Amino acid sequence: MLTVELPEEPEKLYYSAGDAHPLAKLETDKIIQRVIDLDVANSDREHYVTGWMGLNSVVVVRNYQNKRGTANGFVVNKGDRYRLSIQSIEFRIPKVVLWMSFRRKPRTMELITYETLGDQPSGMQQYRNILEEELLQQLDNDWRELNDYLGAACWQLENGTPLWLQSQQQITTQAIRELVDAPIFRTKHLQADGDYAGFWAGEYFFAVRQSTTGNPLPAVQISWRENEKDIGSYQFDLIHDEAGEPTLSLCIRPRKGADSYLLNRFDAHHLQRAITMFTMTQHYLLAQTPDINKTKYLYPKSLELQAASELIPMSLLK
Repeated sequence: MLTVELPEEPEKLYYSAGDAHPLAKLETDKIIQRVIDLDVANSDREHYVTGWMGLNSVVVVRNYQNKRGTANGFVVNKGDRYRLSIQSIEFRIPKVVLWMSFRRKPRTMELITYETLGDQPSGMQQYRNILEEELLQQLDNDWRELNDYLGAACWQLENGTPLWLQSQQQITTQAIRELVDAPIFRTKHLQADGDYAGFWAGEYFFAVRQSTTGNPLPAVQISWRENEKDIGSYQFDLIHDEAGEPTLSLCIRPRKGADSYLLNRFDAHHLQRAITMFTMTQHYLLAQTPDINKTKYLYPKSLELQAASELIPMSLLK
């Protein structure tokens, strides 16, 4: 049976779950500093960057502007279940109105909100008004998890995104083409999955996209069962760079049938996992011996991988 042993936790810098300030005591300057540390665009202009914590998106909000003020912070979407927003708000409304609305004189304040999603969204609730202890505990756990994510992301950024540099050596155009041309895809009964076609082997779905007029470059997709409900996927695609040469474009598809998104260069956990899954897939699909199914694959500690940050539609922040 194909199995993947999880690696050691990625190295962290500045932030971790154990050192996280409690949500109830979080201050605006702590929020803003975290946003600045992950500002890969290095710009004071309004922009958004999306990362991935498990199969959940993490949106970094930088200087969002509306008529009431400026916001910096994070929006964590827990699938289609709920959304946690942690932001610092700098108001530009008169002090009298500010006092009447929020009973406070400072022009900056932290705004932490929770809302359920799905068919019956609840609308936003402020964290400080939530009375359910179990829900408060869950949101606090989400905040600690986010700090672990931020710590690993900061380490990558401060050290020159080594995962990305190594990935360009590991996941090459030739390696992708070899997997797409693997003989096993000509002997197996393949299931269609969008533009891809592949087969299940244990907990993994190996699929390829052949070159077509619409997609002249081939691609590989590796899917896994995250839990009883969700199936995550990595898509190892090739695109032409500015010089016209094929280069790696690594995407995550958080759920079957969902859109695919470029992984961010600081998504350390996903980059580790994607590299190892690609290596496992090479061994499995190209192997000549039947015993390969019994092999376990360890995450190489030095393997690294790039992904680009992307802007998100404002609808995710509403």
